[in-house]
Amino acid sequence: MSLINDALKQARQTPPRNQPNSLPPLRPVAEESASVAAWLIPAIILILIVAAIFFIGWASAHHVVRSIVAAPEPVAVTQVVASVPPPVVTSRVPEPPSAVNPPDAPVLQGIFYSPTAPSAIVDGKSVRPGDQFRQYRVKEIGKYTVILVGPDKKEIKLGMDR
Repeated sequence: MSLINDALKQARQTPPRNQPNSLPPLRPVAEESASVAAWLIPAIILILIVAAIFFIGWASAHHVVRSIVAAPEPVAVTQVVASVPPPVVTSRVPEPPSAVNPPDAPVLQGIFYSPTAPSAIVDGKSVRPGDQFRQYRVKEIGKYTVILVGPDKKEIKLGMDR
C-alpha cells in the first residue's frame, strides 16, 4: 500500500508535460447565420418555382392564335354551276346481334370472373372455358356473358342482367 501512496505523491509533485498553448481558445461558429441560410435557400427556390408556374399559366391563357386568311377572289356574276345528281344511298340492314338468353337456352345463374380463371354457374353446375355442359361446350366466359357452342356449331350467348 505504501508503494501506491509513494507513486501518487511523486505524480503530484511532477509538473504536467503538456504546457497550455499561448493561442486564445477557439470560439464556436455563429449559429444564427447557419439557421438563416438553412431556410432562405429553399424559400428562394420555392418562390422561383411558383413564379415560373404563374407566368407559364398566364402566357398560355393569353396566347392568341393568329392565322393569315387570304381574301376571297371576286366571283364573276355569270358563273355557270353544273347540277350534280344526289348520291345514291343504299340502306343495308345490319345483322342483329346474337340473342342474349334465347328462350330454349340454359339459365346463367352467376359468373365468377377473373382474367386467369373465370368460371360460371349454368343451370346449377359450375363450368369453366372448354368444359362440356350437356350438349354444349363452354367457349368463353366474360364479365357479363357466357358463350356456349351447340352441337350444330351455333353460338349461344347467355348474359347477366346488370
